[in-house]
Amino acid sequence: MVCRAACLAVLGALCLVAGAHAADYFTITYNIDRSGPRQIRLDGRIFNNTSLDAVNVRLRVQALSAAGDVVAELPAYVDRLIRARHEGYWDASVPPDPRITGFRIVVAGYRFLVQGP
Repeated sequence: MVCRAACLAVLGALCLVAGAHAADYFTITYNIDRSGPRQIRLDGRIFNNTSLDAVNVRLRVQALSAAGDVVAELPAYVDRLIRARHEGYWDASVPPDPRITGFRIVVAGYRFLVQGP
């Protein structure tokens, strides 16, 4: 039980580190399509700025009010593999809400593939 708790603590710490440095490793761009009556659609790209392939890249899409408060939040998933110095694609849809004035996209998690000698 102690080992499991320690493993979970280490895993949690790794997730925090991943979020803290993700801005250095990835560049995110997206377009917003508000033309649909039932959803606001985001189509985006994420560029892997590193020399390592990235897998299991997960994004968190946050719809923001004018005050910067999170109005809605949902996950977005990226292509299975983003090669080193290449881009992956993602999309997300949010129900329309008059309070939404912008979006923040956060890298929620990822893993780099490290090749041995």
